Amino acid sequence: MSLHRKNVPDPGPLTTKIVSEIDRDKHILLYMLDLHREKVAPLDLTTMLYEITPSTEDNIPQDPTELSKSFLRRLWLSNPQARSTCCKVVVGEYGLDMDENSQCAINPLDLVTVIYMTTNSFLQQEIAQRMLQSNFAVPLYLPPIHPEKKGTILLSPFRGVLGEWKSPSEGPTMKNMANSRMPFLSAVRLGSCSVSKSRVLNHVLGGPHKLNESFINCGMKGGELPRVLSDGLVEVCWNLPSGDHHESAFSRPVLVANLRGDAANYEKQMSLLCYTSAVLIVFCESFGAEERELLVSWRNITSHMIIIDSSTSVNDGQQNDNEKMKHRLVRDLELPEGTVLYGWEGNEDEIAKSLRDVLNRFIPYLHTSSLVGTAGMADDLDINVDEDEICRTAFGEVEEVLSGIEDGVSTYLENQLPLQGDVWKQLCHVEKVEARQQQHANQNLIEEKENLIKQILEYKLTTAMKAFIEAVCSPETNKRAYFLSWMRVKLEVMQLEKLSLLRETNQEQIQEPCIGLEHFLREMGLVYERYFRSPNSDLYDMFRLPYVGAELLLYGVPLELYDGNASVFPLNWVYSVLYELYRQLPNFSRMRVLTVLGFHNSKNAEIVSSLFGVNFPKWGRRQIKGAYMLLLSLPDHFRIKMDCEFLMVICTEGLNHPTERNFLHDSEMAAFVSGLSDITLVNLPDAGQDETRRNLQIAVNALIFTQTLEKKATFHVMSEGAGKDGQIMRYAIDVLTKGRLLNMSQRERVLTSETGDLCHKLSPGTSQNDQVYSDAVLKLKKNLLTIFHEKATNGLPTCLGAFMELMCNLWELVKSGNFAMKFGDTGEADPIIGLCTKLVQGEKHLSDQLDHWVEGLENHITELKENEQNLDSDAIIGILKNEAASQISVERDHIKASLWDYLRQEDIDISLVENYKVNLLKTVDVIQEQLASDVGQKLESATLRHDMSIKMQALLTSLEAALEVKLRSLLQTCKNNNCLIEDKELEREFASVWEDIPSNLREPLLETQEVLTRMVGQLKENLSGRGLRNQNITLHNANQLNGFEVRTAHFALSSRMKNSLKYNRNVAQRFANNLIEDCDVRISDKLKHKESYSDSYMSELLAIVDKGLEVLKSEKFAMSPKFEVDIKGYICSKAARSFQEVQDVLLGERQIKETFLTETKDRHMQNFIHQFRKRYQCQKAARSFTNLCLKPTAEDFIYSSLERQIFYDMLSKKNAHHFSSPKKFHYSLLKEMLVKDSFENFHEYLKSHETYSQKSIDNFIKAHLSGSVMIEDQREQRMHQIFDWVKRCITQLSEFNSGAQINVRTLLEKVCINLESLGKITMPTQILQQPLFDINTHPEHFLGSLQDSVSELTSSIAKEFLENEDVIEVPDNLPSKLQDMVYESVKGCNKFCPFCKAPCDLDEKDHQVHKAAVHRPKGLVCYTDANSTTLSHNTCSADITGPNQFQNKDTGGKSLPFKEYQSIYPDWSIYPEDPSNNGAAAYWRYVFMRYNDRFAQEYLCAPAKLPEAWGKITQNEALESLREAFQIID
Repeated sequence: MSLHRKNVPDPGPLTTKIVSEIDRDKHILLYMLDLHREKVAPLDLTTMLYEITPSTEDNIPQDPTELSKSFLRRLWLSNPQARSTCCKVVVGEYGLDMDENSQCAINPLDLVTVIYMTTNSFLQQEIAQRMLQSNFAVPLYLPPIHPEKKGTILLSPFRGVLGEWKSPSEGPTMKNMANSRMPFLSAVRLGSCSVSKSRVLNHVLGGPHKLNESFINCGMKGGELPRVLSDGLVEVCWNLPSGDHHESAFSRPVLVANLRGDAANYEKQMSLLCYTSAVLIVFCESFGAEERELLVSWRNITSHMIIIDSSTSVNDGQQNDNEKMKHRLVRDLELPEGTVLYGWEGNEDEIAKSLRDVLNRFIPYLHTSSLVGTAGMADDLDINVDEDEICRTAFGEVEEVLSGIEDGVSTYLENQLPLQGDVWKQLCHVEKVEARQQQHANQNLIEEKENLIKQILEYKLTTAMKAFIEAVCSPETNKRAYFLSWMRVKLEVMQLEKLSLLRETNQEQIQEPCIGLEHFLREMGLVYERYFRSPNSDLYDMFRLPYVGAELLLYGVPLELYDGNASVFPLNWVYSVLYELYRQLPNFSRMRVLTVLGFHNSKNAEIVSSLFGVNFPKWGRRQIKGAYMLLLSLPDHFRIKMDCEFLMVICTEGLNHPTERNFLHDSEMAAFVSGLSDITLVNLPDAGQDETRRNLQIAVNALIFTQTLEKKATFHVMSEGAGKDGQIMRYAIDVLTKGRLLNMSQRERVLTSETGDLCHKLSPGTSQNDQVYSDAVLKLKKNLLTIFHEKATNGLPTCLGAFMELMCNLWELVKSGNFAMKFGDTGEADPIIGLCTKLVQGEKHLSDQLDHWVEGLENHITELKENEQNLDSDAIIGILKNEAASQISVERDHIKASLWDYLRQEDIDISLVENYKVNLLKTVDVIQEQLASDVGQKLESATLRHDMSIKMQALLTSLEAALEVKLRSLLQTCKNNNCLIEDKELEREFASVWEDIPSNLREPLLETQEVLTRMVGQLKENLSGRGLRNQNITLHNANQLNGFEVRTAHFALSSRMKNSLKYNRNVAQRFANNLIEDCDVRISDKLKHKESYSDSYMSELLAIVDKGLEVLKSEKFAMSPKFEVDIKGYICSKAARSFQEVQDVLLGERQIKETFLTETKDRHMQNFIHQFRKRYQCQKAARSFTNLCLKPTAEDFIYSSLERQIFYDMLSKKNAHHFSSPKKFHYSLLKEMLVKDSFENFHEYLKSHETYSQKSIDNFIKAHLSGSVMIEDQREQRMHQIFDWVKRCITQLSEFNSGAQINVRTLLEKVCINLESLGKITMPTQILQQPLFDINTHPEHFLGSLQDSVSELTSSIAKEFLENEDVIEVPDNLPSKLQDMVYESVKGCNKFCPFCKAPCDLDEKDHQVHKAAVHRPKGLVCYTDANSTTLSHNTCSADITGPNQFQNKDTGGKSLPFKEYQSIYPDWSIYPEDPSNNGAAAYWRYVFMRYNDRFAQEYLCAPAKLPEAWGKITQNEALESLREAFQIID
């Protein structure tokens, strides 16, 4: 288990015993993961650290053997992809029945299971904590590899898990999750199921608004692969409420368990879950006899059961046996209403919502249980528990150590851990004062020191420390590890219980200090310090403590290097431990030192844990601060890079804490640990302004101190927040170390969740599961490794002995304070911080100014190109860079001026910063260079974006035009074929257009490296053709292209004569320069076109060189073949560099285009489909409006001319003169009836004047139409007129409605209104209320479709005219229309006498008072005499002159004299009648007398008693009275 292994452990023999027991698939799976050999011991924490420490990249595993390491590495980085089983190898090679198309090797659940099967309890604890932090479900019950073996309940991994939640009743609560009691919900699957149980649970746990992926399911990558090892596994996760009922799934904390596989096959697991669970959730699809039996047995031993039925519903009314059994089962199980949920539709979101609602009703009333209680049932169910006898023994030792702590932590610390009390702190302070006074120490100080030492020497080993030391000195390493683990857990749980009690009693202000394992380890060190000062019999065996300390250090237990509370380095204890460590390590072992400065509220220990997997003490709630050390053994490739075998990690906690703020002590500790290190990582938390300044003061003081030492640490800044403190510290490092400004990438910003103590706490609703955090930690790790590598190249590593010596010397220096700066003094740090703050502010201002300028460059670039037509992109970039340089130069001067203004305003002694003045100015210059470089890249990007936006816009325009053409074609196809195109077909049509547009992207561009490869290939071919096959070609990098130098070796032996060599070299050099210049010109010509590289480019260059070499042969000297090879190699290298730059630009542009097309393809496709659907709907709406509204209106308008012509022709006939007025028409009706003398006619007329009138008109029209009718055809003229009006209305709407979308119904209503205003047209607008017209679209699209439909309608009607040019078709409804027209002209006002129902005969249209020419005896319309059944012969004209009365609904039931009729009917005027004179009344008296009996018989009344005089009236007299009444002369 040691971090350092002297010998690599033997992986062990093949476990043939196990292999023979397990089936083939399990064996293959273990073989795939390289876990088919049983280790001497399961994978432990230290081995895991050795495996994952080297990782600086998050690469996809090469093959399945790397999956376990990848899981652990990603888990420690809080990577959300930790459970991924994707790898590069082809899975099929292993023989498992897996999906060959899947990128995943195995099911992720099998990976988690096998990890737990092959790790020890201590590593499982760390894995469980980190999985729960990442919101992953964790195994609770681990199934055996072989069915005959016992399964195991994993209780130990949960012992150290802490949870925090908020509830309305309890408020914020934090507890240990193994002991916490809460409702236990279990979910199982019975048989096959069409819905995913785990996915439903994830939806339930995620609440209504959050994504949750706690349980692996078939919807995740690899989740669909068959499970090999994990069937029978029980996983658990917690749902802890955050206090926000809108976000939380449940109002109380709950534990959710998930059984993998078919529950029918796992009797033990089901017994465990049924006995423990408050609610058992069963997913089931079949309810046969076996299922019913199991459900009944489970229901008998569980408190509540919820069944989720995912069976299919009954179809066609057929009786389903499964349905019958299901209803009977529900009745037998006595399940409450609402506990059977139906998932017929397979909608998992709806199932989850229903299940969440049911559980929320149950949860307040459910019984609670804990994991500890669950494990207590293991013996009864024949299940193993991972906590064995050794574990229980260790727990007993912990109980012995902590005996009495229940009386109070303060009392316990005072009685059992007294050495770290006030006496020790006072002694440390006195010794420091004494060291700093050196020879001037006074007697009082000496006496005080002796007195304090005397008190220390009186110490006797306490009961607790005796038990603690005995436990940690145990030779059984497993028991010791369990003991330390139990100590951490027990103290944490106790601390949480006390904290919860204080919250309940609101005693935040008087809470006691908390205690942790670190206090006991510190006390152990102080016991040794006490013994070292004066051994006695009570402490006779304390010499063994350094050995134990060294073992703990190697086992991964950090030891305190510096006591932060007493501000002292326990020299004797630490030195002795390191000496023991030195004895155990191999000879000549070397190491590097990394120190991490952690301030209050910084996630120091968590980040170091993510970096290296180690667990340092956290400040948290324990009031202990200090520096802790741990030694890591480095993997082989790290040893090579860092030139050492070990890494000493020193982690500080608690610097600048508000409750223990002591700037002097904090500065001493920071300076001491920084002086020991090769790299000091300053981790600045996200803090307030005051805390940030003190943090910077401590860090800067430590930096100033290290600059006085011979060994100078490299400071590196890491900022957890977004503040500027990290940048201030970065500049301080630059100014103080006289080094170059750190690159921005060297400042790491680690983003973590705002949840407080991240590593050992489950926070409600959040997790550290963050890809950004994971990537940032890996980047930080890589940067640290780079710095260590630079250290390895520049300096020797430290051996442990030298480190111990440095440690002692450094402590003496800190203790004595023997250097220029005083630790408590900030006089030098404050000006540096202030100046660096000014630098940051100046840089920020300038950076913001430049960013704002760059953002607005689009128009500026456009103006430059418009003003200067010949400017290319390079020239524009040059102009913009000059403008940016001017701005930066001005602001640089402002920054420099602000620095000196700051010194004057703050009245700072200039001598304090005189040494750093040059560095400050250099830093400003470097800021200028950095910003100039940054803005240069931004300008290039802005120019490229501008150019690409133009190209992209052109590409987009052509694309949209092509899509528009395709869209119109498809709409026309639909219109012609009267069909609808499906989405799949539309997608294919879109793809056909999309693939045709970016034709310039079809030809693949050469990658940059391919350019050089092809050029070199051509060069080799050229040289081979010239007989130089075996010559070595030398290629040059960018730094070697400053010029080609002709050397002696380039000449033939005959031309190397000393007397002529100089001349020959000059001539050859001029030739080479000219040749290279000619090639440069040709290269420049090619580059201007910015086209992709072609082999012809290199061919042309080689031709130029070959031609030049032929010219060179005319010289007196001869060149060797090497000259040709070298000059061609130089020209090839130079040309390749230029062509590669162009190729990079082209590749960048290609990438931008491809990215643009890729990103916009789906959007354009969806828009294409949407536009098609919308415009198809517009087309359909336009066609419907045209056919249902415009067409009938137009036809009515066109054919109305025909009707009018016939109407006027008909009325112009001689026999139609009676249709000239209502009065004449009424006269003609009465005359006709009299002449025909038919009772039926009289009765029909009296019954309905309107019906009889229309019948008469109809007979007349039929008679007229039965003859020949001559009319003029005006239809075509009328057609053009109305369609011109329609087109004018559409054009007007097109002009006034452009751009914004509008409702189609609104558009068409405007069309109708405009049409009606142009002519006597009535539009049937009621059809516009149909849903078809309730769509929003761009006006131009719909109006275009409408115009097309109108044009088609125009053509259709015109075609009809053309086909029937000589024949005018009479519409079928022509007679009825003519009847309506005639009746409208003769019906008059259509008012009738209120008494006898005679019609008003006035011709004037707007008369106010109505008059009838002839009133009738009322008996003719079924009136009888009062209190009689005899028909009345009285007329209303006679009644108004007599005493008779009338009563009807208009009088309100009252009787009124006829004389007062106008009080009720003021709009009627009835002329009085003389009863003795027939006059105008003779007509109806004649008719009544003639048909009295017939009327009585028809009305079922007695005949009227008519005067005898009426019988004397003749037909001629009646006709004459009619003429007199109507004043008509025939």
